[in-house]
Amino acid sequence: PGDGPSSHRSICAARHSSPHMGAQPSALSKRTERAEKTGVLALRDCGLQTVPEKVLTVRSLRVLDLTNNKLLNLPAAVGQLLELKDVTLDSNKLAVLPSSICMLPKLEKLSVSSNALTNLPGAIGSLAKLKHLVVSHNQLSELADSVCHCKAIQLLDASHNKLRTLPANIGDLAALVDLRLGFNALTSPLPESLGSLSRLKSLDLRSNPMISALPEPLLRDTPLQQLQVGEALLGKDGMLREDLPGREAYMERRKARIDKEIHSMATGGDLKFSS
Repeated sequence: PGDGPSSHRSICAARHSSPHMGAQPSALSKRTERAEKTGVLALRDCGLQTVPEKVLTVRSLRVLDLTNNKLLNLPAAVGQLLELKDVTLDSNKLAVLPSSICMLPKLEKLSVSSNALTNLPGAIGSLAKLKHLVVSHNQLSELADSVCHCKAIQLLDASHNKLRTLPANIGDLAALVDLRLGFNALTSPLPESLGSLSRLKSLDLRSNPMISALPEPLLRDTPLQQLQVGEALLGKDGMLREDLPGREAYMERRKARIDKEIHSMATGGDLKFSS
């Protein structure tokens, strides 16, 4: 019943019985038949080298999870699964994503962490309903400008890549709340348009040693409350450098957040306050 842990283990038990995956064909058939009813298909840890053709026939699929396999590519036919809302492809060997994935009109979450991506499809901006985009732990040197057309994005995680620059129009991401850019190769100056992110509350810029300044509008005009930065932006006291324009406005919001967290903490635990 369902796609729980026990059924997941059974389908991935015999890993060498199929050129497509490490599961028995009959088990895959049962799983896809169930997916036709539930709209959910999870084939994690199955040793997949290619996506089984039968998966691509489940046109009612809403959730597809292919985490921790050995996929080298994603077939273009995935763009025909028009009901997909949630696609997880973490921990594979994908070097590119097919442009057809940008044709999924209902897609809200796309996670492709820990692969070998060097770029994103140019048409990714067509994903009008995309809310979560996770492309961390890849080989990206830039983000496609069209990412900034995804006006519904609330979480963008591009940490642990090789990013050197950000799109000039990144401020167009009007719904963005959480932006994770740590562990890249970003340099100053960062785009002034960051100051237009009217819903931004959390920004991670750690381990970008060439960032020596922040746009004043980012600190002054956004609702940013949690900021993680590298040593170049910190003073001797471990806090944000006092000479940074807009610092005072940010520190006031940070203090209000910390006060609120302390006040509302119902149980014990560690509180982590970022600079």
